[in-house]
Amino acid sequence: VLSRSSVSEVQWEAEFFSLQDNNNKLVAALHEANANVDQWKKQLAAYQEETETLRQRVAELESQGAHDSPSENNKEELSQTLEELELLIKAKDEEIQMLKSQKCSRWEAEGEREETLQKLQELEARNAELERRLHLAEQTLAETLAEREKMQNEVTKVAEIMDVKIFELSEIRQGLAKLVES
Repeated sequence: VLSRSSVSEVQWEAEFFSLQDNNNKLVAALHEANANVDQWKKQLAAYQEETETLRQRVAELESQGAHDSPSENNKEELSQTLEELELLIKAKDEEIQMLKSQKCSRWEAEGEREETLQKLQELEARNAELERRLHLAEQTLAETLAEREKMQNEVTKVAEIMDVKIFELSEIRQGLAKLVES
């Protein structure tokens, strides 16, 4: 029972350290994801600002176009750049959404880890209770064996005394038998 208990304890310790390692990895990944999200938010803000600047510039050029009639190529380049920036912003938004969903998944994994740790703690408490009960049973067994040995010693002493008394009675009987015969 003790060997099974210690084997179980070793297994639980190994699982605990494995969970602890996984938790550390998840926390590091979560911090990295948060840092990436912050970085992408900054990039998104910069792209949005640049897009807004380009839109204002396009608006200015269009208003000047009425006056100066800028070249058609310049307008097309600005429109194309604006479209590219809008596509880039859309891609970054999608990436941010993906990272947010990954962050939620990591939180769910964190919840599962907490649940597993709770179960581990419950099992450790149960293991400790079983070890305590085992210790009490071993102690009771040792006391019972000591008491049994003590009783056997007493029974042996009584048997020896009885043997001596029976021998003495046998000698007295023989002596009486000789007296009766004489």
